[in-house]
Amino acid sequence: MYMENPTSASTLSKISGSGTSWILGGSSCINLARADVMHQELDEAPEEALMIAERMSLALEGAVLPASESDTVGRVVVVTNTGTNGMPPKSSLVEALGLKTEVDGVVLLAEATIEHKSFAASTGTFCYSEDDLDFIDSDDGDKTNLSKIRATTEIMANLTDHFELNFSNRIVCAPVLYGGRANDGNVVAVLSMRVW
Repeated sequence: MYMENPTSASTLSKISGSGTSWILGGSSCINLARADVMHQELDEAPEEALMIAERMSLALEGAVLPASESDTVGRVVVVTNTGTNGMPPKSSLVEALGLKTEVDGVVLLAEATIEHKSFAASTGTFCYSEDDLDFIDSDDGDKTNLSKIRATTEIMANLTDHFELNFSNRIVCAPVLYGGRANDGNVVAVLSMRVW
C-alpha cells in the first residue's frame, strides 16, 4: 500500500486508532496489524492512481473524519494488485493494510465486509450520508472538515467501482477504507477507522 509518510502496518494502526491500535477489544489488546509489513511512499505509486491520490490528498488536507465513537485523520492510499475492474476483493485490501491473518482465534478476513458505495455528490460524502449531514455541528472546525470531505468526495466521484471496506462488530477498533478504481484499475482510497 502506498501512502504519504509511510510506516509499518502496526505503527499505522497505532496512529490511526483512537488512543490505541486497531484491536479486537474486550480482553484482547493485541494490535491487528503486522510489524513486518512496511507501506511504501505515495510518490512511488502507479502514475494514474498517483495523480488522483495527490488531488485527493490536497483536498482532504488533514481533515478529521468521523469514526463512530471517536474521530481520526483521513489518509489517502493507493492499493495495487486488486484486479482491474469490479469491487476489489476484500482479501487484497486486508492484505494491503498489513493485517494479521488471525488474532485470538478470530480470522480477520472473515470479519471484513465490503459493500458498494456511490460517491456522487447527491449521496452525501464518502463518510457521511445525506441524513448524517443534517446532524453535523455548524462550528468552524466542523465546517472546515466538511468542506475538505466534500471536495475529496467530488474527486472520488471520478473513480469507478466505489466501495467501503469495514469490519464486523466483533472488531472494536478497525480500519475503514472508502475508495474506488482509477482508470488504470488500481485502487485509490481514504483510510479511516472506527470504534464500536
